[in-house]
Amino acid sequence: MRRPLTILLLTLFTLVSCQISDEDKIHQTLNRREEALQTKDLPLYLSCISNAYRDKEEDFGQLQKRIEGYFRTFDQIKYYNWDRSVHIEGDRAWITQQFHLEVEKEGRTKRYSGTEALFFEREGRRWKIIKGL
Repeated sequence: MRRPLTILLLTLFTLVSCQISDEDKIHQTLNRREEALQTKDLPLYLSCISNAYRDKEEDFGQLQKRIEGYFRTFDQIKYYNWDRSVHIEGDRAWITQQFHLEVEKEGRTKRYSGTEALFFEREGRRWKIIKGL
């Protein structure tokens, strides 16, 4: 009787310890967004954004058109972030992070740096950006 109980407890412990935390899932979303910007991969970028996205009068469709325009306009996009802080409250979260963005067109480079705040909502088992781009 003790042996099956021990095996069951070890199995449950292993399953629980292998689960990815919500904070790690948010980091994964942000890492996919970074990769999408640098590779100009629109489907990957949009996979990080909620269909419910809304910010400053811009919805998901308008954001998609804006990002498509950036990807068409710039020959190269470099984006880096660091010093990230993640805050989670239930099914909502927000992050702040430092970033550096470089865009190149026809050999000319423009650089932007600053702090960004992004807001997330849990959708199923994933976290997606709902505001802040």
